[in-house]
Amino acid sequence: MKKNLCCAAFLVLAAQLPLWGYSSESSPNPYKVVPEAVWALATGGGTWVTEVQITNFATESATIHVSFAYSGGMTGPFPLPDSISQLRSVRYSNILATIDSLDSSGFVYYGRVGAIHFNAVGCPIQVQAKTVNGNYGKTFPGLNNFAGITAALGRPMIIQDLVQNATYRTSVGVASTSESGLLTATFTIIDATGGTVGSPFSKTVSAGWFISFNPFVQAGVPSGTYENCWLLIEVTGGDLEGLLMCYGSLANNYTNDTYALIAKMYN
Repeated sequence: MKKNLCCAAFLVLAAQLPLWGYSSESSPNPYKVVPEAVWALATGGGTWVTEVQITNFATESATIHVSFAYSGGMTGPFPLPDSISQLRSVRYSNILATIDSLDSSGFVYYGRVGAIHFNAVGCPIQVQAKTVNGNYGKTFPGLNNFAGITAALGRPMIIQDLVQNATYRTSVGVASTSESGLLTATFTIIDATGGTVGSPFSKTVSAGWFISFNPFVQAGVPSGTYENCWLLIEVTGGDLEGLLMCYGSLANNYTNDTYALIAKMYN
């Protein structure tokens, strides 16, 4: 599998991008991350694909560079074929297939899930993603690499509404925007009464990598019904400047319907 040496340089550049006077975690910014993108067969039939819309808010045309973070590294960056003028938008119906067409290395994007990094090289943009399969889908906004929506050492995040029962299963994904080295995080499932479900577990993520997992399985929780739970995410070691973007997802075991769970600040 390909591990592009441009990964570190891409992340360093992204960390140095100006914020253009915007202070909100959801404001236009030259660097955006979609925490989950998919191009893969669905368990219940059909194919999951992630659509992406990009809108340019700069006074000049923007060329967008994209990189794909997966469980073995990062590919790219690759310039998207469309230059976007001010207040214009471009939409890709399958962003991973688009990146696949730009990557001549032979890396296989089909069957993958990961995070997409967008770098507009100085032009503030907004990004919206929608992962769909037939009539079912979920949305994710493009995130800024800001403190309010990322976990870091001393700054925990939470994901609410974790469920494990006969109908729903839960998955969690984390993407490191660390410039170098590793990030280690501890994950603890909390029930409605404040008690711990299963055992806390740790994950280590390399710079620029993405990993996903079922938190109930990782916590050693036996099969059964667990509802009204939430997940505490604490960065416990690694790159002191590193940030961890996190998301959650619920999937219906029977219909394949899916729901996005957005991470929030713990305190």
